[in-house]
Amino acid sequence: MRELLQVLKAGLEAAPALEVEPAVASAPFVYVTAIRSEAGLVRSLAGITLLSRELGFAREAETLYSQDGRSATFHALHDRHAVALAVEVCPPRQTVSIAVSGSNNAETYGLFLEADARLFGPC
Repeated sequence: MRELLQVLKAGLEAAPALEVEPAVASAPFVYVTAIRSEAGLVRSLAGITLLSRELGFAREAETLYSQDGRSATFHALHDRHAVALAVEVCPPRQTVSIAVSGSNNAETYGLFLEADARLFGPC
């Protein structure tokens, strides 16, 4: 989870074109959730990549693999909002975690709810 949040922080700091207020940029809003998943790494990452693009998270998209190559974290910035998405897929633990972070609480929470529903389905 720490790696997931560090990826979000780095993504927001690397987005100078979004003109986030300095006081707000130092303390973003972060929403996180996780589910149990038996899906494989490749299948999960393929689906996450497609759904993330549909949600508007297409800027600076990157997938970082663990040293052993058995898990990965996908992250991207939103096209129109100062919001970042990170999804960690860990088949050995059978978990998929998402985190959405941004400087505007309403935008961040709205995009988190949308990402949660699209990636994990209705609860």
